[in-house]
Amino acid sequence: MTNPEAPSNTPGREASHASPSTGAAPAFNPGWLLGLGFVVLACVFWFSSGGDPTPGAPTPAFDVALLDAGQRTTLLTDPPTVLIAGFEQRCNACHKLFESDSDGTRPLTQHGHIELAHGLNDRCSNCHDRDDRERLVLHDGSSVPYAETATLCAQCHGPVYRDWQRGTHGKTLGAWDLTSADAQRLSCTECHDAHSPAFPALHPLPGPNTLRMGEPSWGGGHHGARNPLRRWADHAHDGAHEREHEHGDDDGGEH
Repeated sequence: MTNPEAPSNTPGREASHASPSTGAAPAFNPGWLLGLGFVVLACVFWFSSGGDPTPGAPTPAFDVALLDAGQRTTLLTDPPTVLIAGFEQRCNACHKLFESDSDGTRPLTQHGHIELAHGLNDRCSNCHDRDDRERLVLHDGSSVPYAETATLCAQCHGPVYRDWQRGTHGKTLGAWDLTSADAQRLSCTECHDAHSPAFPALHPLPGPNTLRMGEPSWGGGHHGARNPLRRWADHAHDGAHEREHEHGDDDGGEH
């Protein structure tokens, strides 16, 4: 009789009881080669760079006060007010009490801070309404409020005014898109002094220092000391030039 508890010696049963992990070789994963490839590529770039130094120059010294653009002019409201002896006063509070010299024939006793240097506009009445000093006067005799100062300026500065309308002159805040609700176009007198609109002379600041491009060269057909960004392009150009010469020599031999 055979013992039912004895293990069977048949090959099929031995294979079925074998452990699936016993003797199994790990699967090859090539992903780790990616990092090694980057290391090799970095070494190739490093050793083939030729040791070109990065050109540089010391930062030139300049007066930091030149970076101060100053404060923006505060627009007069409607009705306009001025600060006199520490109190805000409306224009007509004084100008309705006495007759002012609108032709500028005598020195100003008030508004002594004003420097009138506006071309042919050498009289107050050229821009200010004689009868209502809280309004501005146009060439046709009509008046506009201070909120429409640009309309007054447009009478003599038409091309600049049209450029300002289209956004090519002046300053825009908030958004470049003039149709946006956030866009704010500064008015003429927010940048210019209405009585002396010319800007003072500007002192140029040092130009940008392009470290990677080196010193510019303007003489001859060849560049001076090669810089890192030009070296590869020049090498490719020289190789193409040599190939053209070789091709030309071969054609000459055939003829």
